[in-house]
Amino acid sequence: MKTTFALLLIMELCGLSSGLKQHFFVKEKMTWDSANDYCKTYFHDLSTFTNESEEQQFLEDAAHQPSHAWVGLYKESGVWKWSGGENAKYINWDTSNKQPENDGCAFLHKGHKKLQDIDCNDKYSFFCMNISEFVLVLRNEAWEGALEYCRKQNNDLASLSSLSMMDSALGKITQAETKYVWTGLRFLAGDWFWVNGNVLDYTAWSKTGQPQCPARDLRCGALDKQTRDWTHRDCEEKLNFFCSAQAVKGRSYILLPYTNPTPKPTPYRKLCAFFFFPKTSFCVIY
Repeated sequence: MKTTFALLLIMELCGLSSGLKQHFFVKEKMTWDSANDYCKTYFHDLSTFTNESEEQQFLEDAAHQPSHAWVGLYKESGVWKWSGGENAKYINWDTSNKQPENDGCAFLHKGHKKLQDIDCNDKYSFFCMNISEFVLVLRNEAWEGALEYCRKQNNDLASLSSLSMMDSALGKITQAETKYVWTGLRFLAGDWFWVNGNVLDYTAWSKTGQPQCPARDLRCGALDKQTRDWTHRDCEEKLNFFCSAQAVKGRSYILLPYTNPTPKPTPYRKLCAFFFFPKTSFCVIY
């Protein structure tokens, strides 16, 4: 992670946000320790949410959770700690469940969407998380050039798929040297989508609303520095852009978020490299 950011900063990048968490459901059942090892290998860590805002984002990602699942919370010598080692100050327990006196580990109840605890040797599915940082790149590129630039750094064009991500981008856009800043938002085959596969539930279009059938040269999404809204721009326009850098230790595409939609085919071969499955060989051609 430190090496990645060092490279990014050398390449005219400015500013880093505090970590933005994205949560992934892993269906395979493991003990808490095994789940923790798995997440540290292929993602960043078991999922944690240390305040109310982070919990809200986590529950949005976990909305369709199919089974009970471990999170990164455990009890050691009578003290609850997050998997990173820090003491847990904010825990939203399921009050209908009596907590055992012995040390244990926490899981998210499928139905109640609250935390309960149980013996760490039980086997459950689990949530892993990646932590992303938004970086504003102060160089001008067309949309595809910006995408290529970000991916050469083992990152991606930024997805503003939640309010917290949007807030992070807005905190940086004042430093931009162009009126608009490219994001990873793209229109293709009748739909707007994020190039990293994030679900397009949260939106921040201007008052005119989401463009339903934009002109062929206006199918790339940018953030407006002045209005602070999303807008669609000519994909060949040269703008500053946001990259997202993920703090992962393994390949982040091994397990996709279970909330992702089924991949849709693209009619354009040159777009295969980024449509829903970045950095993989997967593509569907008509």
